[in-house]
Formats: sequence, structure tokens, C-alpha cells
Amino acid sequence: MDFRRIEEIYDEQFIDRDWWGDFPAARNLLDRDLGTTDILKLIPVCAKIAYHITGEIPKMVLSNRVPALSMNPKHIALNLKLLRFEISDETRVFVFFGYFVHELAHWIYTGKDIAGLSEEELLYTPMHYDMIHFIENRRVESKLVKDFPGYHYYLYAARKLGLAMGLNVVESRMGYYGGQSEDGLHRGGDGSEALYDYICTKILYPNLLDESNYMREVLSFPGNDVKVRQVNAILKGIKNYADLTYKEVVWYAGALADLFHVKDVCPDNFFLQEMKKAMKGIEDFKTDKQIKMAETVIRDLRKTLNKDTVFSPQLFVSSERQKLEWKGSLGACDRLVEIDAEVAEISDDLLNRAKELAAKIQVSLAMFSGKMDRTRVIYEQDSGELDEDELYQSRYNRNIFFEEVLAPSAILEVVILLDLSGSMCTGDKIPLQIVISSALALAFNKYPNVVYYSIYGHRCGDDGIEITRFHDRGERLQLGKLFSQQALNANADGYAMLYCFDKFKSDAKNKLFFMISDGAPSATGYDGEDAREHVWVVVQEAKKRGIEVLSIGVDNFDQSDMYEEFIPYEGPEITTRISRWIREKFMSMAEDNSF
Repeated sequence: MDFRRIEEIYDEQFIDRDWWGDFPAARNLLDRDLGTTDILKLIPVCAKIAYHITGEIPKMVLSNRVPALSMNPKHIALNLKLLRFEISDETRVFVFFGYFVHELAHWIYTGKDIAGLSEEELLYTPMHYDMIHFIENRRVESKLVKDFPGYHYYLYAARKLGLAMGLNVVESRMGYYGGQSEDGLHRGGDGSEALYDYICTKILYPNLLDESNYMREVLSFPGNDVKVRQVNAILKGIKNYADLTYKEVVWYAGALADLFHVKDVCPDNFFLQEMKKAMKGIEDFKTDKQIKMAETVIRDLRKTLNKDTVFSPQLFVSSERQKLEWKGSLGACDRLVEIDAEVAEISDDLLNRAKELAAKIQVSLAMFSGKMDRTRVIYEQDSGELDEDELYQSRYNRNIFFEEVLAPSAILEVVILLDLSGSMCTGDKIPLQIVISSALALAFNKYPNVVYYSIYGHRCGDDGIEITRFHDRGERLQLGKLFSQQALNANADGYAMLYCFDKFKSDAKNKLFFMISDGAPSATGYDGEDAREHVWVVVQEAKKRGIEVLSIGVDNFDQSDMYEEFIPYEGPEITTRISRWIREKFMSMAEDNSF
């Protein structure tokens, strides 16, 4: 990604303020140049902006993901990677705030308008949804600058960066339509991808339409000249985006979606494609002390200032979705059943992969065992009080006897919880989870006097939560049970974790809980912000019980607002990351313990 050229284009471009409609001129509410990209200093500014606009502090999540903005966000993503773009610090901060303010606009205006709609009314085809999102992006920004004109500058910066990325594509690469998308599903050889981009450009980045090369590419497909005129006729009916109702947005979007033969598959518009490419080349922010401090600042601000929330209750929850809804305490689920796993045929390929990972973990366990193999001596006397002066002579005193037992500080107890929800059926998630869980079991099984371990799985259906028991401490390991994992229904992570915390049975000082999952909680009446918040509270409960929780992702999803320690999915490298984390954790435990 040529950021130098992108910044040159950024500086050259000008977006007419009429794009946002008629809104008052205003002085910027904050000093534009904050002189820093330090997240700890930027978060209070985000909170100040949010509190000024909404009267409350929304849930803010620190994210490394591409800012693919949600139309009805349950939380506001602070896209940290924007702060590592190779452009000037000033521009980075402006763009960072711009994306933040954009999501705030959706949180206020979109959230308010759809709050009274039923689930059926909110069901759209993927193409219809994308068209709604394009129009809604412009509508909510136009409404926000009308109500809060001081924040136009930040929205302007974010939109201009997207435009610069699009112009850079047009300058450097032609003939980019008709190729296969990353998901392998969409081919734009019929001109549909070019038409889709034209609609996005017409609504969100009209400056690009002045580029003859771009329009030549769009119109090079037979029939697109007629459809472009149809698009222009439909959008001509919108006089002022800020004055649109959500119902009108849906109508206009439906008219645009009807121009496409295929409505169940959508490509990424090329502005988003370029953003994804830029993000891929930038190192992720790691969960370090500064990130944890930033998350603490967010929680403290919300706790202090959110006395009477204004917009949060607008998040849509129908009356039918109350079965598992978390009500603010830790909660409990009485609709829970535990079953024993069946034994399935063992795959040689998966078993070999598991053994390879297990061998790496065993090296760490051998070190851990060597440092932690300590015992304590318990002296007893068959009658009367124990004479401490006699202890050193106990071997010669028949009335005093002693026994050696493993010290609690030398024991490690582990509980592993596996994701058996329906989303795990995609890709190689279940096979990967089988490899990870089998490797952990094989490694721990080699050290029965040092590691006590249990393995469970969870899913949630209409009848409640189902906990599957794959291995309980003290039992003989049956690997075939771990190979019986199947994906079905949804997941209520917080409740399943709470249940499995009670599986820790020893007085071991060192307790580890491995949570393997491919995404956030998603069950009837238990999803979105409240469910993620519940998982966070459950993790804090684990800390109070002396349990360390590690989340292992087998797919890309935001974990930072739910878990303090987590390993993000990075393809096959995930197994190396797990092995490294275990080695570092065991070394830390060994150094921290004294006898």
C-alpha cells in the first residue's frame, strides 16, 4: 500500500460541504491538532464527543478489525490500526475520530428509527441491506452535522481518506472488475460488481465520478449504461438525505437492489477492499498494559457518567427473545443439562497433528513439573499433642509418623470448554478444535500427578444449554470422545463458563480455564452488547475465584471486550501461539511459587 501517494491524493482532494446538505457553520469543538496518537489520551476525547452528542458513554471496544461500520452497532469500535497508517499523525487522529463519530451517528439515528420494527421487518436480502447501508451512511452523517456541526471536520477527514484510497486504485490499476472475490463466491463478469461500486461511489464518493477512467470501466459492460441511468433516476428523487425517514431509505434501497439479478451475494465495494488491504499490512495492537488501562478508562467513564442512559435501551429486543437475557447480575440458567460424549472414530490425520502440538506442550510441562515437583511433610501423632522438639527425631519415635503429599502450589488444574455451536460447522473450525483439545489432553495425560484436567463442550438450543462431558478429572482418557464433536444450534458462553467454573475441585493454587470459540455469544435472548458484557463479568468472577481465563479464537472476532487474555486466530499459526503462551504461563507460575 503506497501511503505516500494516498496522502498526496488526500491533500489534493476537496469534498463539497453540500454532500452533507445544508447545515450551520460552526467552530470545531476540540483543538484539531491534539499532538498525539496515544490511545490513553484519545479515549477521553472520544468519551467527551460521545457525551456531548448522546448524553452518555456508549460501550467502546478497542479493535484491530477493518472499520466495516455497522448500521446498528451494539458498541462503538475504536479502530486502533487507523492510528498506525503511514500518514501524518494529525490526519490519523482526524480519521480515527471521523470513524468514531460516524458510528455514533448510526447509534443515535438508525438505532432510534429501527427500535420499533419487528424482526420480520428488519429482514433484507444481502443486496438490499448493502443498498440501505450506503444511503443510511449518508443520511446519518447529514443528520448529525445538522444537529452538531462542529464534528463535520472529523467526518470530512474519514470520508476523504476513503476517497483517496479509491482514487489511488483508479490511478494504479484498471480492469479490476470481473475477478473472483476473497470469499470465492462473487464474480463480476456480468458488470454487476462495477454497477454495485458505481452506486456506492455515486452516494458516498461522488468525486470519483469525475475520473473518466473509472466511468469508462463501469460502462464497459453491456447494459450498464442503461442501469447507470436508472440508478441516477432513482437517486435523483432524494433531495436532502438528512430529511429522509428510515422507511424511505428502505424504499430507495429496494429500488436499487432490484437492478441486480443476484441479490443473495454481495462483493465488497472497492473502497472497503482497499481498506482491508491496508489493514492487513499493519501490525495488530497487542493486549498490553496500556491497552488494559485504556479498557479500564472506558469502563470507569461509563460507570461514572451513565446514570440515565438515553440511547442504549433503543437496541432492538423482541418479546420473544427473553429466554436467556442477562439482567445485570451474574445470573443462572436452570435450563441446563449435562450429557456424556459419544465415542467416535479417530482420524489419523487429526491425531498426528494433535500429537505434534502435544509434543511441544509436553516440553513446557516437563519444565513446569521439574520446578514444581515439591511435596509437603505432614507430621502426626497417634495420641496426645505433637511435641515439636521431637520432630527431627520422628523417624526414631514410634508414636510419631509422617506422610508426604503433593503441595497444592505444585498442582495445576485445568478446565477446557469447547464451542459446539452451529457456526463451528464452517471451514475447518471443528477439526482445528479437535486438534487443539486432543493435544492438550495428550500432553496433560502424561503428567497425572501435576495436572488435573477436564474437558467440556457447550451449545444452546430452544430447550436450554447442553453441556457435553468429554473428559472428567480422574477418568481414563478416551480420545474417541473428543473426535465426536459436532456443531449445532447457538452458544450462551457466559452461562456455560459459570457452570464449568464449578468443575474445579481441588485446592490447587494454579487454575487455568481454556475457552475455545469462533465468535461472540449468540443465542435467543442472549446476544449483542449485553451478552458480551455478561462474559466480561463472568471472567471477572473467575479472577475472584483464582481462575485464569484464556480465550483461544478459531476464527477472527473481537475478544478484547470479553477477555483479558486471548489468542486471536491467525490461521495455522494458532497452534504455535498456544504452545508459546503455555510455555510462558508455566514459566511464570514456576517463578511465582515459593515453598
